[in-house]
Amino acid sequence: MNAGIREEVALPDPAVQPLVHPLDLPEARSLYRKARLVAAFTGLPVAALVAAIVAYAVRHVIPPLVVFLALSVFGALAVRWSTDRAWDYIPRKRQDRERPPPRSWELASAVVPAVVLGVALLLIVFRLDDTDVPLDVRSYTFGGCAVAALLVVGDVAAGLVRAAARRRALAGLPGMLVVVGATVLAWTRWFTGDTDGVLLFWGAVTMAGVAAVVGAVKLWKRF
Repeated sequence: MNAGIREEVALPDPAVQPLVHPLDLPEARSLYRKARLVAAFTGLPVAALVAAIVAYAVRHVIPPLVVFLALSVFGALAVRWSTDRAWDYIPRKRQDRERPPPRSWELASAVVPAVVLGVALLLIVFRLDDTDVPLDVRSYTFGGCAVAALLVVGDVAAGLVRAAARRRALAGLPGMLVVVGATVLAWTRWFTGDTDGVLLFWGAVTMAGVAAVVGAVKLWKRF
């Protein structure tokens, strides 16, 4: 800890506010806000989605790999540097590390990956709408997409009901809206008349099976 920083920054009276967060200090607030902003645009989900979009556009392995590494690695370094500098303004014993960010920040941070996810899903919807894609492929894919959308909606709804999970559920709202919107768009674009009900069913069963396995793994890890 830099002792000079402690002399330059006026901390709240410890008798009134013993624990301090970078958001409480004008000198540290901008650094902390910058870290959250960079994290929103360079997190692993965003990096992976942007890399997938680049891969679709260039049809080559190297550019998306470079994009993913640049966003994830340099983004993580920038976030760590800004976050550490923000906390440096506060003596270690008075750092309020448990305080969550404002809900508006969490919601805004969730919008970024939701927008990128929306772009990726639009590419998939319009690609599978091409005439060279057979009906059975669209039917099987939509069955899985429909179940995925239902799972996302159910997860957010369950989180909104439980107070302990409400913050996470609110942050998941933008992504949920994107997934549901993409699913509805896919139905209207892919199926103007006929559908393959059997493949719709098996696509749904496949996604449900994947979800069951993932849920079982998460449950096993808790114990």
